[in-house]
Order: sequence, then C-alpha cells, then structure tokens
Amino acid sequence: MKKTYVLAAALALAPSVALAEWPSDKPITLVVGYSAGGGTDILARTMAPFLEKYIEGASFVVINKPGPGGEYGFTETANADPDGYTIGFMNAPAFITLPYERETRYNFDMFAPIANLVTAPATLSVPDGSSIESLDEFVAEAKAAPNALTIGHQGYGGSMHLSLEGFLDMTETEVTQVPFPGIPPAATALLGGHIAGLVVGAGEASNIGSDDNPISILGVMSRERMELFPDIPTFAEQGYEIYSGSDRGFAAPKGTSEDIIATIGSAIEKTLEDPEFLKAAEEQKLPLNYMNQADYTAYLKDLNTRIGNLWETNPWR
Repeated sequence: MKKTYVLAAALALAPSVALAEWPSDKPITLVVGYSAGGGTDILARTMAPFLEKYIEGASFVVINKPGPGGEYGFTETANADPDGYTIGFMNAPAFITLPYERETRYNFDMFAPIANLVTAPATLSVPDGSSIESLDEFVAEAKAAPNALTIGHQGYGGSMHLSLEGFLDMTETEVTQVPFPGIPPAATALLGGHIAGLVVGAGEASNIGSDDNPISILGVMSRERMELFPDIPTFAEQGYEIYSGSDRGFAAPKGTSEDIIATIGSAIEKTLEDPEFLKAAEEQKLPLNYMNQADYTAYLKDLNTRIGNLWETNPWR
C-alpha cells in the first residue's frame, strides 16, 4: 500500500508544460490526416497564420499524414506528447468510426477536444428530371419498392453513409447503397442517371452539375437553411428531424494542459471572427460552425454513442 501511495503521489506531482513556458521557439505541429490539397488541408493552411496572429510567439507547421480514412493522422495526434506542440484536425465521424471497424492504435478517449470549426451538413440530390421531387416522394418510392433506389455516397463508415443510414432508419426504408471512392465518380454517376440519388456534403453538392446538366437537391440536413442554398428546405422543414453531416475540429492528445487548450480555443474563436478569415472561408464555401470546448466535447461524446449503437444494430463492415 505504501509503495502504491508513493507512486500515485509522484504521478500527481509530475511536471506538466506550464502556460508561461508555452509556446517556445518550437513550432506547433498541426496534423492533417489527409493529402495536401484536400479540403481539410486547405482549411488547416488557411487557419495557421491566424492562429499565429492570436497566440503570441506561436508558429504552426502543417504536416500531412494521409492514410486509410485519416487513421494515420488521428493516430499521430493521439499518441503525441501532451505538451501543447501537437494538435490535430479531427474529421468526424471518421475518427470515431474507425476504431469500431477495425483495430486501431488510438481510441476515442485518447483525445482532448478543443473546438469545432466546420459542419458540412449532408444533402440528398437526384438527377434533373427525376420523378422524385421531394423527400416525401423519395420515402414513398423507397417504401413501394424496397432496395430499388440506388443511392450513392463516399464509402461505408463515412459521414455521408451514416447520414443516409440515419434517414433510412427514421423512415424505415431500404435502398441499394453504392459507395464511391470520391466525389468525381459519384457526381458523374448522378449526372449520367446511373444512380437514383446521391448523399454528399453541402459544399460538394454546390459544385455538382451545371446550367446544362443540373441536379435537384431535395433537402439539407442542417438546423437552418444555408446561405449557400437559401431556397432549399431542410429535412426538418419537410417533417424529417435529422441533423447530420461531417465536422472538422481541433483536438490535442489527452493530458494536454487545460490552460494551453483554452489558449488555442480562444485563438480559434478569434480566427472565426476575423474578417480576413471569413472572406477566405466564404471563397472556400466553408459552412462554419464554431463549438467551444465544452459544447464540442459533449457533441462528440453523443456522436460516439450514436455510432456505437448503429454499429451494434447495423454494422456496415
């Protein structure tokens, strides 16, 4: 008992990085689990100079750790020293679903959430000229002929797949799901009429189609109508109270000083209020959705619970 007590006391007194010592000349690494040039990478590089602006003496360097579904990047963040010099972009639900699907070198509890930046709500689109012109008609057709409708998304376990699953579960309908490796082939299939519908993020949906070959967006899974689509109703407006999509936020390794996390969180909040950053976000069509540490933590915990329940009842792998 005495040895255990002494060890516990020693651990309790173990030194941690103090805010007065941070940041030093050492750069703060911002880990992105996806390739350079992608949406998350561009957002990271857009944010870095603003974080430097609002954290005195800080310098940020973005590193890309592309791997299966972002796993390498999430692992890099989770297993880093909790000294305030590594933070990572957390793409949800991706970082949550991976440990359910397979053995990973990280788990949900190894992160200290900092703040959410972006929430890209899911959309459901159909080709121009489709006989389906509303969510009610989509549900009616799906009920009339289970699995007859072919609906595309960006892969099982991804945010758009889970958004579709939520809608199907709510409406007690079944469709044939068609996973695609990315937006371009999915968009081509939709525009060519090879699939009946497509679930993608709002930003991606805005870039699909043209005046000569448009698409019809049936609804957006956001709480309010988006400025990007002011004339398109939400799912909730049409009687289907579902809010879903993909989130991008920051987290640090668990054990990072609360003072450091609060300082980074404050810099993020100021960045999302900076007119220069807001202009860049508008050009990138980023649906900003700031959540502070408390709200973001609660949101992720709830999301983890919901994904766990879905995995138990309807595992996708």
